[in-house]
Amino acid sequence: MPLQNIPWAVGGGAYNEVEGARLALYAATSGGRGVMAPRDMRVTALPTPGPAVRIYSGAGVSPNYYPTAGGGQSYAMREISSTDFPVPATGSSGAAVRYLIARVQDEQYEGDTKANPKTDPRNSYQWVSALPTTYPFVELYRLNQPANTATITNAMLTDIRQMANPRVKPVNRSRPSVTTDTGMKLSSTTGEWFPGDGAATGARQEIEVPEWAVRMIVEPSWYGVRYEANSNCYGTFWVSYGPSTAGGANGEPFLYKTQEFQFDSAGAKANTYRTNWLMSDDRAVGSNMRGKLCTFAFRAKRNSASTNNGVSMDGLSGLSLKVTFLEEPDRSTE
Repeated sequence: MPLQNIPWAVGGGAYNEVEGARLALYAATSGGRGVMAPRDMRVTALPTPGPAVRIYSGAGVSPNYYPTAGGGQSYAMREISSTDFPVPATGSSGAAVRYLIARVQDEQYEGDTKANPKTDPRNSYQWVSALPTTYPFVELYRLNQPANTATITNAMLTDIRQMANPRVKPVNRSRPSVTTDTGMKLSSTTGEWFPGDGAATGARQEIEVPEWAVRMIVEPSWYGVRYEANSNCYGTFWVSYGPSTAGGANGEPFLYKTQEFQFDSAGAKANTYRTNWLMSDDRAVGSNMRGKLCTFAFRAKRNSASTNNGVSMDGLSGLSLKVTFLEEPDRSTE
């Protein structure tokens, strides 16, 4: 096939073929397939459950999968408000697994003729038994429909949307301790900044959360944690987080926290030694955090059954924090 005469988009009266626009969309979305924003094209049962589902507003994009189309083309579809789309009832013969898709129907490749080329639809919602491979589509939800069922409930629906071109933003902070840091001994049995009073030691980190973030991977590290000789101290460490306006001066009560991870010193060890505390947690980003300045607080506590508080940090210790924000389909019900 020869090189297309007119590259997208040339002026001067040149005829710009529609494949150029599809190429531009393909490049802009890196050839991805899926919805454009985390809340786009959500699907639920009807407010009063019935024989249909409700598809909410949003947009989706799909590469051109027509076998004769060639590569480097994509289509975009948009739900303007909402659509209630019917679901066939199942009979006594058995249950059904259906996939709801938004598909493109382009007569350039499918060969059908439109009665009114200007306004006749070229996309539609469809229920299919398997995801297609020969035409453009965006997968939305899977329906597990029991036998003898005409009324659709949310419990039957599984969100299988993907982001067409998801964004990722890693944020890295590093703060070695210095000799002037204070409050570096772990004393509390209920939870405290560790190390120190937070802001002065780096244990309080404030990060602007992207407005598009739906999930985040939180990876804090405590380096060079010092265990005194013969100490018998154990407890947990974690990160509390939330909007910076929501937390008190001592790091609580922030709205959220990661899972707690345990530390345990070797009580019979005759010499002082050091270790690192590492953890990772995958957490949802609440809508009240998106686009706002949020605090991430390094926290720890020792168990009240510990015989001493021989855990500390000093000028040879340090902290690091990595938070990776992810744009994914928002499957929350808020």
